[in-house]
Amino acid sequence: MLPLNKTLLIFFLATCCLLALLPATSTSATSVGISNKNEVLTRFAPPPYECSSMDIRNHCSNFEHLNNCTVITGYLIIVLLPSNETCDYSKYRFPKLREITDFLLIYDVKNLTTLEYMFPNLTVIRGSQLFLNYALGVTQMNELATLEFPSLVAIQRGKVLIGSNPKLCYLEQINFDRLTVMPGENHIYPAKNVDCSRVPQPVGCASESYWSNMVCQKFENDNIIHYKKGIAHCHDQCLGGCYNTTAQGCAVCRSWTDHGQCVSKCPKDKYPSQHYLRCYTREECIAKKLVIYKQTCVAKCPSGYRLNNITQECDSCGGVNSCITVCNSTSALEPIYINTLADMERIKGCHICNGSVFINLRNPIKEQELEDSLSEIREIVGHLKVYKNSYLTSLSFFRNLQKIHGTPLENQHYSLVLYNNQNLTELWPLKDGALELVHGGIYIHANDRLCNSVIQKFRNAIRHDNSLDSLQTSDQEVLCSPAKLNLDIEVLSHRSIRFAWAKYQTSEEVEIIYRPVEPGKTFSIHSELETSVCERGHWQRQLTFPNELQRNDTHYFYTVDKLEPHTRYACLVKTFGDNVEHQARSELKYATTNSDVPQAPLLEISNKTNASISVRLYYKNREDELVDYYVLDVFEIYENETITDQRDYCEDPMKPYPDYHNEDFDDCCNRRLEEAEDDVFRQQLQKEFGCSLDHKENCVEENPKARCSSNNTKSWHTKCLEHYESNYTITGMKQFHLYTVHVKACNRAGCGPINIITGRTNYSTKSDNVNDLMACKMSHNNEYRVHFSQPQNSNGHIISYALHFRYLDVSTAGPFLSHMHCLTRLEHARNNFLYVGYLNSTYNQVKVRVESFGHRNYTAWVNITTCSHSPPLTKLAGRGSSGGWNIFFIFFTLGAGGTALWVCYKRRYWRKLPKFCNCLPLYTSWRALRPDADNEEDRQILVDGFETVRFHNSPEDDKKYLVH
Repeated sequence: MLPLNKTLLIFFLATCCLLALLPATSTSATSVGISNKNEVLTRFAPPPYECSSMDIRNHCSNFEHLNNCTVITGYLIIVLLPSNETCDYSKYRFPKLREITDFLLIYDVKNLTTLEYMFPNLTVIRGSQLFLNYALGVTQMNELATLEFPSLVAIQRGKVLIGSNPKLCYLEQINFDRLTVMPGENHIYPAKNVDCSRVPQPVGCASESYWSNMVCQKFENDNIIHYKKGIAHCHDQCLGGCYNTTAQGCAVCRSWTDHGQCVSKCPKDKYPSQHYLRCYTREECIAKKLVIYKQTCVAKCPSGYRLNNITQECDSCGGVNSCITVCNSTSALEPIYINTLADMERIKGCHICNGSVFINLRNPIKEQELEDSLSEIREIVGHLKVYKNSYLTSLSFFRNLQKIHGTPLENQHYSLVLYNNQNLTELWPLKDGALELVHGGIYIHANDRLCNSVIQKFRNAIRHDNSLDSLQTSDQEVLCSPAKLNLDIEVLSHRSIRFAWAKYQTSEEVEIIYRPVEPGKTFSIHSELETSVCERGHWQRQLTFPNELQRNDTHYFYTVDKLEPHTRYACLVKTFGDNVEHQARSELKYATTNSDVPQAPLLEISNKTNASISVRLYYKNREDELVDYYVLDVFEIYENETITDQRDYCEDPMKPYPDYHNEDFDDCCNRRLEEAEDDVFRQQLQKEFGCSLDHKENCVEENPKARCSSNNTKSWHTKCLEHYESNYTITGMKQFHLYTVHVKACNRAGCGPINIITGRTNYSTKSDNVNDLMACKMSHNNEYRVHFSQPQNSNGHIISYALHFRYLDVSTAGPFLSHMHCLTRLEHARNNFLYVGYLNSTYNQVKVRVESFGHRNYTAWVNITTCSHSPPLTKLAGRGSSGGWNIFFIFFTLGAGGTALWVCYKRRYWRKLPKFCNCLPLYTSWRALRPDADNEEDRQILVDGFETVRFHNSPEDDKKYLVH
């Protein structure tokens, strides 16, 4: 459904009168009051009664003029009813009316809800004359609920407009295209807010099309065979059913009507009226204020004839320049607009157009109608402008145009303008000098199917100042039978392709044309003009000349750079010049640029536990990246315990991690803005410093696939994933530890940049446990000693402990006294995991709350016992419970031992050691075991009371002495 121009719609609403409809129960489309075959064959059509055009408005009583009409030879307009009264539409029924030769318009009829009973037998609207382009128009009917024409089967010329009718239903079930000759050009505007879902569907219709829940839609094929009516066949000249099988029994005639009988052509003694499709006698033709022209009955004499007021016949003017008809526009400053069929009717037979002529046809129009209406034009005083005609293919109807004066000119330069006529392929045949442009030149542009050869031939045949011309210089993708240019495409890199073609096929100018296309998509050999307007701007064009091209002995070359990697392009080359005989054009060739290194995939953590993290890899548009495999590296982020211990978490507790589900609106908005700014920042970094074939210096040269199978890696974990793997779970992690995942994509061109995501595993409720909690109280004072070790399997770093004391009274089954004391991890470790504190009250139970980065865990309550005095809590604390006494004892022992050794050395007690040894059984046994025990003797001689000489006796030196 196409939108209607607002100006035309306002004009339509202001001038048309619309048909009044009456609410009543509907009848079936097949019910025409015929019960069986015998009754049908005895029935005859009512005698014809022709009425002229009718304009029914203001007063309901004006409907009475339609009472006896079987045919309206003209139009029927029903509008603005009632003005100041209430109409009873149930009494206005016109079953005799079967035919309207022009158009039917219904507008602003108050309180009318249905049309079914008003025109039950209206069969055809012929559209001989139209309102704008429409033969049926219904709009501004505020109460109309159903649009019902039980017998309407054909609108032979013109279109349908259904405008603003806020309560009108069933429009989607009405097949308006079957009513009109050319489908798809009707303008139907369904009501936007009305609820039509509750309305039932009719039962028993021959097709899925219906006017309402009670009225089926009839079609032209229903006019011949009517078994349900008891009629096997109607006469072949019938349209819309019949009363019997004869030519007199037709409801409506398919073509000509001769006094109640349907005929294929009028008898020789009758005058056919093309406008009304009637066969009249001479007297009837004149009585209807028509005139006789060459044995036909017409509304006015054609060009070259004048009316003889006596005979009411058209007489020849006797010369070519006689009987000149001049047409004027509605205003001296306005051009003569030709936008609709109605505009063409007004200018029909015109020889001279006193003003400029603007042709802008919005709907398809038969060439014969253009020929009948515009072929008589010989001169245009202003300028001729043919623009934005989507369906116009030829201007041959201007074959008699001889002169365009150009008063005034278009844009002060042009007297003939042909612009943006998408399907225009030919102009009109001209003999040399047959058309003269008195002032101004020719402007021809954006006519996509109009060939250069046609334009040049037409231009050369016109007498005018050709220095003022502005003409399109290329074929706009049109193949106007030029020579076929042999084009070769070579892919040079991920950014460039090269065009190559033979030198001998090249004319004065060359146009290089290319555009990206989707994989598998092709274009017509002629052009892409069959596609939507929005897609046509994607073609890139480079106009160049042979002396600007690269070349060798046989070929020209043109390199296109700055293309997108891994993208398919459609390529075309055209060459042309002033000599249209040397035009050439290639077929469309397709080439795909090489791949760049792939961009890093987007990452998200899809799932995690206390021992694993699942990472999802994805692209927003996967087809843009050609990936062979991914390299995934996992790094463990170690927390610095020294830095963490510098903070006193008892005085400055740790804040919980942010919960985005519970944040307020402002915080959420601020966070989203920060994330958006961060994304822009990272994208810009990637654009300027990212790894690609254009910036190889930013890429790391390595063989990552080999690293995946090697243990020589700096990461905690390395994995290569296939291109189809989009999820990977990393296992074996520590609970509530921080890990960083690096991922990059690789293909045959290399590996791209790295994308990073950081995540922390979940905490474990089974960690942070204290299993050796023990506590005691000194018997003589309120000194409490609590010992427990640091948990070895914690959720991250331990930051503090909270000691909870309470006095539990068994008799009251509840504590009445409690105390809490906080310890940092470092403080507890430095005290050898022993807490000694003096409290003001007495407590009999204690428990510990362990605070880690990831979790908070409580121990069970432990009873506080009485501490022993010597040494205190030794069994509870081990070496840590008497650490001071141990250190003193060690130093005392070392000092005493060293002093004793020094005294022994100075007193020479060591000299007596051999004698002491001789007394030892072990020493005696050892000497006895030696083989030379009888021959050996060790002697020591005291010299001056201080030094000794020890010597050994032997048979050789038995008498030698060594004295000092």
